[in-house]
Amino acid sequence: MEGMEMRDTRVTIYCSKPREDAPLASVRYTKYDALGRVIDVDQVDYEDKNYFHSEVLQAITCGVDVLIYTHLDGTSLQRKIEKWT
Repeated sequence: MEGMEMRDTRVTIYCSKPREDAPLASVRYTKYDALGRVIDVDQVDYEDKNYFHSEVLQAITCGVDVLIYTHLDGTSLQRKIEKWT
């Protein structure tokens, strides 16, 4: 489509101190339409590290913005995301 620019996928990571009652990670996925308007927001809590990693990778690959709130090491997680993309 002429005049349309691809938007960059954004990944934001917030790190917190571990809490007994908190999930491994809470992730908010934001999807956009062709005009860049938000069309869907989902939030998912993860307990399994492998499942969390695979879901985040899939979202990034599909161009979905990802906001991660976790007690995992943010630097390590950022390196993994950079490696995946």
